[in-house]
Amino acid sequence: MPDPNKKPVALVLGGTSPHAELLRLLKNRGFWTILIDFYENPPAKHAADDHLQESTLDKTKVLEIARKCNAALVISTCIDQANVTACYALENLGKFSPYDYKTAVSVSNKIEMKSKMITGGIPTSKFIQVSEIDAADWSMLKFPLIVKPSDSNSSKGVRRCDTNEMVSRYLKEAIALSRTNQAVVEEFKEGREIAFDSYLLNGKVHILITRERRKIIGFGDQIQQIYGSFWPANLSDEIEAKLIAVGEKIGTVFGLDNTPLMVQTIVHNNEVNVIEFAPRIGGGENYRIIQMATGFNLIDAAIDSFLDVKPVLNFHKTNRIFLDKYLYVSPSQFGKIQGLQELLEQKMIECYDVYKSFGAVVTKEISSNNRVGSFIVSADKQETGIDKIQNVMGKIEVFDIKGDPILIKSI
Repeated sequence: MPDPNKKPVALVLGGTSPHAELLRLLKNRGFWTILIDFYENPPAKHAADDHLQESTLDKTKVLEIARKCNAALVISTCIDQANVTACYALENLGKFSPYDYKTAVSVSNKIEMKSKMITGGIPTSKFIQVSEIDAADWSMLKFPLIVKPSDSNSSKGVRRCDTNEMVSRYLKEAIALSRTNQAVVEEFKEGREIAFDSYLLNGKVHILITRERRKIIGFGDQIQQIYGSFWPANLSDEIEAKLIAVGEKIGTVFGLDNTPLMVQTIVHNNEVNVIEFAPRIGGGENYRIIQMATGFNLIDAAIDSFLDVKPVLNFHKTNRIFLDKYLYVSPSQFGKIQGLQELLEQKMIECYDVYKSFGAVVTKEISSNNRVGSFIVSADKQETGIDKIQNVMGKIEVFDIKGDPILIKSI
């Protein structure tokens, strides 16, 4: 398994598309890379020196592998629960991690995260935790409400509820999706959904770029999902200052420093409320948009974070708008995406990515783990970017393994 040339071994947990870049950068730093992913052909497999088909959620197994190959590094930069496993393994190996295992757990579990935010004075919505539906009492919360699993690797199971009957129905689903059989019921906040990607260094938040998430409206069953974002968001200096203050408060309350920090908020009437955050990089095309817009490689900085190195934060502001568009499909076995490569060659898009391998099963749930790919366009203003996306959507198709079209073009 380890390289005969005795290179230091890096275990990468999770074969998502951004981890192909992580694997490439680790190789450039002289590591022999081993990808751990439960699937046979995860998107990042081609970039690794070796692939072990094991679950990244199995902390004991990952630690066993790390000891067996004398791993110098165990890392995940884009996946919450895999990040927990990485910190667990590093702590048990006696190696450095950017934050300890206990902290990794607290920032990946929505109940622990929200409890600590409220105690620490970080603005967030009121909530209750639920493990048994019959004993749950949400009467002190104001409708509309949001129901979601307490711990998951995706946005699956997140629902808006306007009635008690809806809360009861979706709580069953959320608890079933949770590994700890717990769910969160919280008050829904009206406003713009604004997120930012930043680097937290020496107690100071350096915002690389903001974005306004574009929600899917009117597509069945109260889903709370997005079809893409505008990068950067159009914000006042006052709101950006409040976002920085919130990020720095998160760092203080949770004991975080020298780490990427992604924060999701609701902004309304100059008030900022935190939905959730993570000391990691967003999935999908986040790292690419950040690099295209600012010149800064956040995945490279994340590696520095795991190696106890403080990166040089050399980045610039962009004068262009970037828009990403996620591709959702009907329930199927994924085959291929057609047309994006030609549009890239014609410079109609900046880049694209495919999230699923041939034969991957896609269920009916409209959630982040059921996206099959995405593409990015750039423009000098939002309206032009939206026109570009509509043009691209008319020129591409997604097919299942039988060759039947499955792309949902109404999202």
